[in-house]
Formats: sequence, C-alpha cells, structure tokens
Amino acid sequence: MTRIELPTFTRPIVNEIAPYEPGKPISEVQREFGLADVIKLASNENPLGPSPKAIAAVKAALSDLHRYPDGSGFDLKAKLSTHLSFSPDCLVLGNGSTELVELVTEAFVGERDEVVIGRYEFFKYRIAVQIMNGITVWAEMPGLQYDVDELLSKITPRTKVLFIANPNNPTGTLLTAAESDRLMERVPENVLVVFDEAYYDYRDPADYPDTMRYLQSGRNVIIMRTFSKSYGLAGLRVGYAITTPAIAQAMNTVREAFNVNSLGQIAAIAALDDVDYLQKGIDLNIAGKAFYYRELSRLGFNYTPSGANFVLVRTPIPGRDLFKKLLQSGVIVRPVDGYGLTDYVRVSIGLPAENARFIDALSTAI
Repeated sequence: MTRIELPTFTRPIVNEIAPYEPGKPISEVQREFGLADVIKLASNENPLGPSPKAIAAVKAALSDLHRYPDGSGFDLKAKLSTHLSFSPDCLVLGNGSTELVELVTEAFVGERDEVVIGRYEFFKYRIAVQIMNGITVWAEMPGLQYDVDELLSKITPRTKVLFIANPNNPTGTLLTAAESDRLMERVPENVLVVFDEAYYDYRDPADYPDTMRYLQSGRNVIIMRTFSKSYGLAGLRVGYAITTPAIAQAMNTVREAFNVNSLGQIAAIAALDDVDYLQKGIDLNIAGKAFYYRELSRLGFNYTPSGANFVLVRTPIPGRDLFKKLLQSGVIVRPVDGYGLTDYVRVSIGLPAENARFIDALSTAI
C-alpha cells in the first residue's frame, strides 16, 4: 500500500501505524501478470469453501436483505450457547475475530496502559493498541515459540491485557496445556488474558489447553474464535468471544450496532450443524501439512511445525523476493517481513493440486 501524506488534523498516532497487509487477491495477480490460472495460498482460507448447508441457508435468506440484521445476534448466540455449553450472556459476536480484538482494546485499554504481545504475534494486536494510545510491551519468542517466563516478566502494574494467539499466526506455534496452566497460575487476577483461538479446530487436542476451564473457575479471560477458517466463511466475517458476563457487557457496550451482517449470522448457524463437512476440512488439512513437511524437507527447506492450516517456511533469499517470484507462476503466498521475519514466507494448506503446484513453483523459484 502506498503511503500518502495524511491531513494535518489526523490524530498523531495514526501517522505511526503500519497498516495491516492482507493477502494479495487473485484478481490483482491476474491483472498484474496477465495470468488466467492463479491460486491463492496466502490467507489461510478453507480450500473446500463453505458448507453446502451454509450456502443453502444464505440463498434462502437473500430476499430479506432489505432488513437490518438482529443487532443482538440472538439466534446465533443461542446456537453457540448450546454448542459451547455457555450462557448467551458470556458471548460477544464480532465482524470476524479481528473486530473482537478492537473491542478488547476499546473497552479495556486506555492511554499509556500496557498490553503484552509476543514479538511475532498476529499484527492486528499492535494496531488495536496503538489506536487507543496504549503501549505495546514486546515479549520475545525465542525459536518463534512462546516463553512463559518471558511473558510473565513483561507484566507490570500498568499491564491491562495479555494476548496469546494459540496457535499463533504467522508462526503456527502454540502454548501447550502445561505452559498455559503455568502462565495462568502466575498471571495477576487483574490482567485480562485473551486467548485468540482462530485456528482452534486445526489443533492437536492431545497437548492443547482447555481454556474454558479458566472461565469456569472465574478468571478474567477472553477466548476468541471465528467462522472464517475451518468453517469457510471468511467472506461473511463472523467471529465470537467467550468470556465472563461482565467482560462481555463491557465489550458489547463499545460494539458497533449491527456489526455482524444477517447472512453471516444465518450461515454460521447452518455451518455449526454440518459436523461432517467440518471434519472433512480438518482431515484435508492434516494430509496437506504432511505433504508440505515431506516435500519441503526433500527440497531442503526448513519450516516451523504448525498447529494451524498454514506453514511458515524459511527462505534462502528474502521472503518478499520469493513471494514476487512465485507470483509470476500464479502462486500467491504471504510475505511476513512486517513481523521482522524477513527470511520467511507463510503458505496456506490448499487442495492437493494446489499444494503440489506450490511445491513445483517453489522448486524452480530458487
């Protein structure tokens, strides 16, 4: 994105914010390189697309688009309440989980308040803190992993929020159940711990923390999840948070009216019923990751084992240079130099043919 000089009446902090870089759209690459056949492995989307049940539900609702959505999300919350075994009063709906991040900082972070964020954690956290004139306190992530002692060492009397993306984007690494328990045993009660579980369905349950237990024990915790990834509804932007009734009320107070559109709510309700389709996507992801691991090793590329639906790949040339080379082959991946990871790219798990095409393009790009 080209930066231009902002108006003189712009809030000073806005000049300091580095905008979030989304995955390059297919249509843009087609125009730029004159290609008809382009695949996108940049935004961690579900390659199967939405559930057929979600598509059918959306089609049936199209004639009602002249009506505003239910601002409270009553039906979706009721469905989630049953699905999660939590009261609707504990739920907050968001325009994707990214909006939920903003609701957290708008409700709980004031000027000069501190927020602890891992060095390579999801970019949106730092932007949301900056907008509120808060202070980002960086916790280092040696080996791209969370370090519990490092996280705890960054907490001060001014700390309001601690973000944990589990698994983390873009590294794919996660906090194990034992590490999470040790963290929660030592985090002060007045620090709000946000577990961003956008990739929850792709986790390995064997060593993944049961963060619901923290809520059930009365801790100040927010668990964020989304329908954008495993449920294939990224284009409709539906996320949700599970938390205490008091925290939910604070977030809903600053929430935009009608923030989740009607089609998104309807599709999410239908998607929750399609358990078989969800499992099909999870199985596809497991197979796709195994293929990447095998082929990347064969080609001599180092990678970070991932708990999500993408893999972070170490590159022998600057990652953005490799990204540009792959574009010429009609393969879109994600450069991550904005995180300081200049020698990496992130690649999503696609359909088998797409995964094979990425490997073929990678083998000739270096």
